[in-house]
Parts: sequence; structure tokens; C-alpha cells
Amino acid sequence: MTYLISIIIPNFNRATLIEETLDSILAQSYQNWECIIVDDGSTDHSVEVIQKYVEKDSRFKLIQRSPNSPKGANACRNIGIENAVGQYVILFDSDDLMTPNHIQEKATMITSGDYDFAITKTEYFNNPENHNSINYRHLFTLPISADHFIQKEINWLTLDPIIKTEVAKSIRFTEKNQSAEEYNYFTKLVLTSEKAIAKDIVLSLRRYHDDSFQFGKNIDERQRQINYFYYYWDSYLEIKDYSSLSKSSKSFLLEQCYIILFNNKLHLDLSKFIFEYVSLHKFKSLKKIFNLLRL
Repeated sequence: MTYLISIIIPNFNRATLIEETLDSILAQSYQNWECIIVDDGSTDHSVEVIQKYVEKDSRFKLIQRSPNSPKGANACRNIGIENAVGQYVILFDSDDLMTPNHIQEKATMITSGDYDFAITKTEYFNNPENHNSINYRHLFTLPISADHFIQKEINWLTLDPIIKTEVAKSIRFTEKNQSAEEYNYFTKLVLTSEKAIAKDIVLSLRRYHDDSFQFGKNIDERQRQINYFYYYWDSYLEIKDYSSLSKSSKSFLLEQCYIILFNNKLHLDLSKFIFEYVSLHKFKSLKKIFNLLRL
């Protein structure tokens, strides 16, 4: 195949790890790729490490995020996607590894039919006791649909898809809530297109960190729950006007917000949320609406 594949990697202070990642890309059986690494203002010697690869192989490209641009992996992914010139995009991370057939398998999948994206699997390569194993729920038994993804009946990781570049460029990662990076982006993806295929094959090898699943590890419990609320609420605000968003998925997002608010008695400015909740449910949930007004 002659398709150019654009690999997008955000980087921040991964000087000791990113070489393994870039070496795994060099080892790919599929050779027609570009790798765009967007550095997020690293304070270690990441840029020097990456620059060596750029000088060695012109397929590597380094972009340094402007100090005037928003900081974070999501902003870097947006910059990378904007600069991608391949027909397809693969999103990757600066401390993870590709299997040698990663690009070849993904390219074969997405070009095997009229697909806008294709999904594979990730597993840990340094987690022999399999702590917090990656659960794909029903990804390989249920159809890939907006309702199934938004309502968390199926899921996947940032490393797993290959996406048509024109589709990837039509949506953006949120730069407001870093904790919602995967869910937020992929809700917009499945609302844009459900023309997708999934294959139960491991093509990405993820590095396990002790805090990999400790969302908001360094903040108190109340702030953690506030972050969970905005994980759903910010995503809802971004997608609520999509014509392809079903009432059941709207209800799911608002119900998750309600559960977090009510269970934790979070005192936030809820005027917009109450308006959306009432607009969707009318007066079918009077008790819940009354509970919200009491918070």
C-alpha cells in the first residue's frame, strides 16, 4: 500500500523513554509514515533526543508548542493533527511501544472497506501481575455506534484507532479538561461517523505506571469528584447540538452528572445544568429536580 500514515505523539519530559517509542516506529514493517512529535515545553533534554531522530530520518518531524498556545497533551495532539499530511492518522504516546506490524495491520483494516476509523487493542508490556487490566467491555461483540460508546458499553484507548485524516481534522481534543481526553474526543468521532471496524488484536504496548489509573491522584476527594462531573458535563456541552446525538445518550450524560452531584453534595453553579436537565426530562423527574435545587 502507498498510503502515507501520520503518527501524532505529544511529548513532555520523556527524554528517558521516548527513544524506545521512536525505535518501535523505526522497526515498523510498513514504512510509508511520518511521525509528528509535538513537544509541550519539556524542561529535560527531550528536544535534543528527538532532534537526533529528526536528523537521522526525515520521516520524523519535531514541532515545539508555542508558549502562547494552550499547554497539555490534548493541545499538542490538536497541533499534530493540524499538521498531518497523510491520508490516515494514528495517535500515540511518548512512552508506549508499537508492535512491528502495528501500522501494517491498521492500514489493512481501514482500507478493507468503506471505513472512517478502525480500532485494535492495547496491553501492558511491563505489568506481569496484570494490575488494572484494560477492559474493552463489549467492543468486539457490539456494533460500534455513538450510543454504545457514549453510554460506555464499548470503549477503547487513544492508542487504538487509525482514523481518516479528514475526519480527524474535523474534530478536536478538548483543551479544557485533560482528564476527559479520550472520552471527549471519541464521543465526537462516533457522532461524526459510525463507519468503523474493530479487531481483537494487540498492536499497542502500553507502559504501566503506578498512578496509571489514579485519576486526580494528587488532589482531594471533593476536587476529584468535581473533575468527574466536568468530565461528563463539558463533553455534554460540546456535543449536545449534534443532530446524531440520541436522547438516550443525552440522558446518560446528564444522569452521570446528576449522580456525581447528588452523591457528593457538590455545591456548584448548577443553573445551566438544571436548565438542560429540565429541558430533557420535562417534569418526569420532579424528585431529582428538587434534589438539584437543594444542592
